[in-house]
This record gives sequence, C-alpha cells and structure tokens, in this order.
Amino acid sequence: MQVLGIDIGGANIKAATADGESRTVPFAIWKHPEQLPQILRDLQIPQGTPPDLVALTMTAELADCFLTRAEGVEFIIRSVTEVFSGIPVRVWLTSGEFAEPDDAIELPELVAAANWHALATWAGRAVPAGPALMIDVGSTTTDIIPLIDGVPMPAGLTDLQRLMTSELVYTGVRRTPVCAIVHAVPLDIPRGSSIGPLVPVAAELFATSLDVHLLNGDIQEDSSDEETADGRPALRSASLNRLAHQVCCDSTDLSEAQIQGIAAYVADRQIHQIAEAIRKQLVAVRQHVSGARSHTVQILISGSGGWLAEKAVVSLNDDGIASVTDLSVMYVRNVSACAPAFAAARLASERCTDDLLPLTGLYE
Repeated sequence: MQVLGIDIGGANIKAATADGESRTVPFAIWKHPEQLPQILRDLQIPQGTPPDLVALTMTAELADCFLTRAEGVEFIIRSVTEVFSGIPVRVWLTSGEFAEPDDAIELPELVAAANWHALATWAGRAVPAGPALMIDVGSTTTDIIPLIDGVPMPAGLTDLQRLMTSELVYTGVRRTPVCAIVHAVPLDIPRGSSIGPLVPVAAELFATSLDVHLLNGDIQEDSSDEETADGRPALRSASLNRLAHQVCCDSTDLSEAQIQGIAAYVADRQIHQIAEAIRKQLVAVRQHVSGARSHTVQILISGSGGWLAEKAVVSLNDDGIASVTDLSVMYVRNVSACAPAFAAARLASERCTDDLLPLTGLYE
C-alpha cells in the first residue's frame, strides 16, 4: 500500500511517501492560490503509480489570500480531493486523529496549522519514557513541542496559543526578515571587543535569515534559488549586498568583513531567541513531570534548520539535557525537510486497514 503525506505550507509544498521518497516544491500560495491543484498534479510522487491513500496536513490556511483560516482550510482540502479524485484523503487534526475531508472542513480549528502535531505524534515514539522536547526548525518558524512519555503535551493547540506559550517561535532559517530578528547591528568589531557600536536596521524586507546563514556557511549557495528578498539568486555576492541594504548601504559602502560581522551578530541573536524559548519549555516540561527543575530531558531535533536548533540547545549549557537526537536517524531516508509530511504518511499507513477503510482513530 502506497501512502502519500502532503504538508501544504504558505511558501512550500512538501510531500513524502511512507517509505521515505520526498520532495519539496516552492510555492507562494498567497500569490496564486488558483495554481495549487496544478502544483499538486506536478508533484510526481510517488513515482510510477498513484498513491492508495493521501494523508494531508497544512499551515497555508493563514495565507492572506484567504479571508479566514476556515476558508483556507476548505480551499486546500477541496484542492487536494480534486487532484486525488477517487483516492481516499485523510486530514490530520490536532486532536490526534485523522478525519475525512468533509468532516475536516467542519473542524477548521483542529485542522489549521496541525503539521507540528503530526510530527510530534509520530516522533514521540523515540522518547517513550520521561520528559522530552521536540524542536523543529523550518524555513519560517520554529516549533518547540513538549512530550511526556512519548505523547505530545502542548500548552496550546492553535497558533495564537502556541505563540503565547513560546511553543511557536516565528523565526526560521530562510524566510525571516532580518529586521524581525534584530533592531540594530554592529558595523565594526574592534579588537578585544565583542561588538562595536550598534546601528539601527531599516524596517524593510531587504534581507532574510537565508542571507545570514549563507554568509555564515550554514546554507550553501544555489544559483537556481531566487526565493530571496530581492529575487536575485542565493549567492554570496547577492547576500552581501542584501544584508548591506539592511543598514541603508550596499556592498560598495561596507567592507566584506563588516557585512560578515553583521551576519554573525544576527545569527547569534536568532540562536538566543530560540534558546530562550527552549529554556521556558524545559522548565515547563520538568515541572509537569515532578516539579523538579533538575529532571533530565531528552531533546529531538528536526527540520531543514535542525542545525540551528542544535546550536541553540548547546548554547543553553544545561546539564539536565540527557541527550540530543536528530530525527533524521529515524527516517528510512533523510527527509528532514519534509518531516511533517513523512510523519503524516507514516501515521496514516499504521492506522489504515488492508482495504483502506475505515481508518482507526478516525474522528467521529
């Protein structure tokens, strides 16, 4: 039985089969939502034959092409069922269940932004006993999900609730505007000083976290990638110019060393932002178990920015962290960038009977 998981985000569509075949397709849904069905048809995954079952999760319902999240949920579900006509489609809910499309449309609060919950539900089996945190860093956001004995135990289920509890941090490794990470940056780093005088940054989308991490060597150059602040390629030369624009200059006004110093500073501030959110969740998950702040916690990391999560964890220097595990070791193949889609596919595969219907755990 071939199960396809699909995670439809606002900027990317991610698909993965239960056996690890995966693909990420950049798609800014807010620009051309009507193109979603064709993008799905062009996925060409799994190769050779259509899937027997589609497991759907999403975050794109918040895109501003939709007036409400309920409208977005319905549009996305109907687009998927149109493309996969005749194939069972099941939608993941934050209640930990799959629902049929028509039922899911009636439950937008449980469908909206549920991809993190699917990932945590599947990945939790890696930490079957005791407290743990799953940290997933993507291109746009960071999810920090408390787990107790392998079961997700979030304080919030909606994006608003999770923002309020620091379980959702709206920062990622590619799409976050630099001006959303810092309000000022150093232009000079004098010898013997950690940073020089700080200069306010322009509140404009001149550069993003992609430029920061490309200049720092954590993201590789890609001449075909034009999903950047100015539409120019993801190349070092272009990133230098974009980051210089953030202080109303260009790469001819500042030295490469000065711009590189800005990149290092912004990366450090982003790591600090994520680390502080992790610190809050460490306190909460320990107290949930026993009230003892010293209780050891296991850490799972995932996502295209998993390396940033690891840096944030290391920066905490917390002796109560028992282990840090990259979830890619659980994958048949390395599908880290498509982890929620893969998790949805695996969950649907496990909960499905031989004749596909009914799915166990189905919402009723």
